[in-house]
Amino acid sequence: MVMLSLFLWSGCTEYEVPSTYELVVVVAYPEVFDEGGPVKGAEVKVTNIQTGRVHTGVTGQDGRAFLEVRGGNYNIVVSLTEEREVEVEGYPVVKNVLFSGALNGQLVTGGGSESYLRLGYTLENEGFVIKELYTSGCKTPEGKSYGADKFIEIYNNTGEVLFSDGLCIGVVHSTTTYQPTPWVNPDGSLMDRIPLWSFVAIVPGSGQDHPIGPGESFVVALSGLNHRDDPNGNPNSIDLSHSAWEFYVEDGMYVDVPSVPNILMQRITAGTAMIFDVRGQVTILFRLPEGDLQEIFTDPDHYMVQPGGTFRCFMVPWGWVIDGVENARLDDRGVYKRLPGMIDVGYIQHRGSSEKVSVRRKILREVDGRVVYQDTNNSTEDFLTNQDPSPGVIK
Repeated sequence: MVMLSLFLWSGCTEYEVPSTYELVVVVAYPEVFDEGGPVKGAEVKVTNIQTGRVHTGVTGQDGRAFLEVRGGNYNIVVSLTEEREVEVEGYPVVKNVLFSGALNGQLVTGGGSESYLRLGYTLENEGFVIKELYTSGCKTPEGKSYGADKFIEIYNNTGEVLFSDGLCIGVVHSTTTYQPTPWVNPDGSLMDRIPLWSFVAIVPGSGQDHPIGPGESFVVALSGLNHRDDPNGNPNSIDLSHSAWEFYVEDGMYVDVPSVPNILMQRITAGTAMIFDVRGQVTILFRLPEGDLQEIFTDPDHYMVQPGGTFRCFMVPWGWVIDGVENARLDDRGVYKRLPGMIDVGYIQHRGSSEKVSVRRKILREVDGRVVYQDTNNSTEDFLTNQDPSPGVIK
């Protein structure tokens, strides 16, 4: 018995608990609200970039949130919605104001850390939103990857008729979101223009040719086939034959489906199809300024070569953007932001390539039978992940 006790004792080693350090996050309003004073009662989310572990805290009366975390690099996110009186076109109106902000790559070491975050703001989006994004593709019965069935669905989240004419869809460079983006200012902050590559897709029309009613949506498909039933498709796939548009590229990877109109495709970089990374694709919806399309896309001021690289991208100012979703690539090495907090303060990921899963916006409420989708400019909270793709289905 004594020998057994000694054996058990000698087989145990003392586990050293990793040290934790205090991280203080100070959150303040934009200067035009409450004189830029502290934000009270706001939830602060802190994510370890390396491990993905999430810590949460709540700000006190002085706008400070105190968290105990291990040493490492952290992304900090704050987003909240408040009903405020604001001035619109010279008149005071009550609107939902979306306050949000993010700090990326904050280093916490032995001495602890204090991070200061002044929030930005936007008025609640009352127009088009990205309702669903499906880029993962699926598998054939033989187990091969099938990626011709990708789509984006755009929804009129208002109670009024909107026109989709001139609406643009762009994919953001680059897709390796586990690494910091090269598209930054000297101080490391994101540039105030978003780099697009591949193609820019533009809904054609003179301005009022394509009305989208309240609570209605339209689908833009990579290929407008009934992929599930067509002999050239994949029985494991979905039906995209009812799409409003397809991303057809002349002499490209996919055939032209005559029954589905072609959206206008403006080439930005080389390629035979619109790029939607199967592992996740940061995507924006935007409008171009008034003017001739050819002049806009031939103006050298609208382009920039990637810092330290060779890609020449079309640059979209933040102010052109209507909606965006940071559908970041799933990777255990972490996520670095591509979109600013005023567009998407968070991010959403899906399982991976060929999994036949989409990201879909959450329903906030119904108004007289019309679905209103949640839109707080925070895809982490606004979207559901790993959904069965359901183009054209409002749910």
